[in-house]
Amino acid sequence: MTPMDSEEPIETDEDIRNDLWFKNNYIDLIQDHPNQWIAVCGEQIISSGNIKRAVDADAKEKASGRVYSLYFIPPSDIMP
Repeated sequence: MTPMDSEEPIETDEDIRNDLWFKNNYIDLIQDHPNQWIAVCGEQIISSGNIKRAVDADAKEKASGRVYSLYFIPPSDIMP
C-alpha cells in the first residue's frame, strides 16, 4: 500500500502551526467561542459559528486555497 492509498489525512506544517496556535490560545477560545466551531488559517480565526458545515464552507472561501483547520470549542465551566 502506498501513502496515497492510506485513509489517514496527511498533516502539513500549516496544520501543525494551527494546532499549536489552538493549544496556546485555548483558554481565550473557550471564553470567546464556547460551543462553536472555528476555522483557523495562518494562526488566526477566519470563521466561526454553530454549524460545522457553514463554518467549513465560509473558511474554504476565505482561505482561497490555503490550508485551514477546523476545531470545536466545547462549553466550559470557567465562563464568567
